[in-house]
Amino acid sequence: MLPYKYMSLSKELQLGKAGEHLVCFDLIIKGHNAFLADQGLPYDVLVDMDGNVKRIQVKACSTSKDHGKSKNVYRFSLRSGKGAERAILAKHIDYLAFVFIDKNIVQYIPVKLITANNGNLKQCIDFRDKGKTKYIIGNFSNL
Repeated sequence: MLPYKYMSLSKELQLGKAGEHLVCFDLIIKGHNAFLADQGLPYDVLVDMDGNVKRIQVKACSTSKDHGKSKNVYRFSLRSGKGAERAILAKHIDYLAFVFIDKNIVQYIPVKLITANNGNLKQCIDFRDKGKTKYIIGNFSNL
């Protein structure tokens, strides 16, 4: 067994893992069968909804922050891989689950609602608690 110091994971990776587990928990308590997917797949969670398996990509954010002119927003990058260089392809997933860690909230959005004209997902999405914005926490229905 490796010493503990070699097993430490980055805070970002731990946040992502927490989000994936929270999504599974949320889906299970809502009566669905949900499973974590293997590493390396383009989705994080599989859910059986009345015999139909749906693929979910999970994005987690710990707190709201200021990003330039965007104040007090939860920013979710829809890129994968180190340095956010690779786009998440819409054809590989059915839903995105946005996890607001500090609020203990999960919101699910069908991929078709956040796909750009070129067939790819938008680069990033900012959520707010309220105000004039398309993405307001609590305005999206569950699965």
